[in-house]
Amino acid sequence: MDAMETNSHDMLKRIVAPIAVWAVTKALEAPHVKKTMRRVDNTFYKQRKKAQRSIVRVSRNAAANRIWLAAGLAAIVTGVALMVRSAQKD
Repeated sequence: MDAMETNSHDMLKRIVAPIAVWAVTKALEAPHVKKTMRRVDNTFYKQRKKAQRSIVRVSRNAAANRIWLAAGLAAIVTGVALMVRSAQKD
């Protein structure tokens, strides 16, 4: 069996990826980076909770006001139908 000789270029190519991963991991473990990421996560979590509450509120309001919702939908459909009718050429 022939032993393959590796040159320094090949060795560097093999070693660069693990070193880059290690460096990024070390950078992310720094206290000021952790604090910033925690702040970003909290902001995102607050926005998501606000959106969820908004959806629940809209659903609850729609369920509580079904008659008004149906009347509004009928008005929209009627308006669109009238616009289509008026846009048609005779």
